[in-house]
Amino acid sequence: MEKFIYDKTLRELFSEIPTTLVELIANKKIKELLNVSFPKVEERQVDLLAKMEDNTIFHLEIQSVNDNKMPIRMLKYALLIFENYGQFPMQVVLYVGKDKININNKIENENLYYSYEVKNIKEFDCSKLIESENIADNIIAVLCDIKDIDKLFIRLNEKLNKFPPKKREDYLRKLFYLLGLRPELKYKEKEMPFVIDIREDPIFKKGLLEGKLEGKLEGKLEGKLESAIEMIKKFNLSIDEVAKSLNIDKEKIIKHLKA
Repeated sequence: MEKFIYDKTLRELFSEIPTTLVELIANKKIKELLNVSFPKVEERQVDLLAKMEDNTIFHLEIQSVNDNKMPIRMLKYALLIFENYGQFPMQVVLYVGKDKININNKIENENLYYSYEVKNIKEFDCSKLIESENIADNIIAVLCDIKDIDKLFIRLNEKLNKFPPKKREDYLRKLFYLLGLRPELKYKEKEMPFVIDIREDPIFKKGLLEGKLEGKLEGKLEGKLESAIEMIKKFNLSIDEVAKSLNIDKEKIIKHLKA
């Protein structure tokens, strides 16, 4: 479930093209964006595909987890891109995960040698992403080796206040999801310069509904408590908020958390 949230969030952000990040990775400016879908018997869609200023093609894939099948996927994409655009792309896998990076970057045997680059987003200068005028760059900056999370939050708050409420809330939701990939960051939710009503999020509502149904079907408090703990950890909700939503005694949740 968490991997799905991170991947979906990042794909949505990359659909808005974080230009500063792309140019930092490729060391070239984007000339033109290319179609990311390849209609075949099985449709395949890459994360980002662009024609750069020197007319080379740049292909970027985002990974939040280590995947030992990555070389096969990347080779398939390279061949599809060559078939559609007549040239092999520069390919980069950008790792944004929590664990130590462990992604093979090549296929090597007597019949074939193929390789691509693997980069860690923590290697990049996140100050450039923070200063970018692109909101996608600003949000993705939280995945860098960020030294001053408060500076980023202040910048984001300034930018997000310019958006209509629904759009602003959508971007905030993406930010909170990505913060789940950086548990080591030291920040206090109560002191953040912006708030979001996570209870309106469809994923939260689904979890809330499942928690209520689980408690009702099992006829046990245990079911509700399990759901309460999951929601507190996954959505950074307060104990009071979850206790009220699930109609559980808050002391029981606290006791369950300590168990």
